[in-house]
Amino acid sequence: MRYASQSVWVDIVSDLGNELRAALTGGQLTVEYQPQFELEGATATPGRPVAVEALCRWHHPTRGLVMPDVFIPVAEREHIITALDAHVLLVAAQQVRQWQLDGYALGLSVNASPTHMSPEYADAVIDALDDLGLSHGSLAIEITESPAPQLAPEAIAILPRLRSEGIAVSLDDFGGGDTTIDMLDALPIDEIKIDRSITQRTDDDADHEVAAVVAHAERQGWRVVAEGIETEDDLERSRRRGCHRGQGFLWGPPVPAPRLEEMLAG
Repeated sequence: MRYASQSVWVDIVSDLGNELRAALTGGQLTVEYQPQFELEGATATPGRPVAVEALCRWHHPTRGLVMPDVFIPVAEREHIITALDAHVLLVAAQQVRQWQLDGYALGLSVNASPTHMSPEYADAVIDALDDLGLSHGSLAIEITESPAPQLAPEAIAILPRLRSEGIAVSLDDFGGGDTTIDMLDALPIDEIKIDRSITQRTDDDADHEVAAVVAHAERQGWRVVAEGIETEDDLERSRRRGCHRGQGFLWGPPVPAPRLEEMLAG
């Protein structure tokens, strides 16, 4: 029975993989944007965003909306993740460049799978920015916290190359895995994003933990972003802890480009 269950799972993943390949060329994938706001010196309801995180959505013709926590592991297993990351980067970079031309000074964060970091990946990112006329300093590449300390040396070596080109490297979901402050110094990064599970905690231990991360980050010249800010209390707590930027449902969920344009215009 266990073998049969595993076989069924493999078949499901394979089917989703084939459907995801078709989605890449069939217009089923869209990009939504969640804004980031400055917390230092800002009011309780900041005005314009300073950056956006680009997030992929899969609108399947029969399954409906398939969320990233479902299709990203499939993309990894089926070796589609490189094409998927490239698609999101291109669409989002084009959009942010247009917003910049419209007068909105926005930065862009995109997620990248640490498993496919390579010299070819770095070249593709740099070429895409140059082709679009988007400044390298506008982009931050986010790598997830969980596998970061176990990245292969060849993958770690790509990050300084990106940074030397002015592209920031952001460590996503810090606090949601096993990475410690001491481990951070081994990673060539520019930004730490505090996981929502820490942002939303109200205890003294969380206060001390985030404050220690912020203090360490400031010594290194890194920025700290609090993720998962959903309430005014989360916002005030993140400010008190010293976080530099915030992101979360307090300002809204990820939205399509036209919806974000309404926020920018407002």
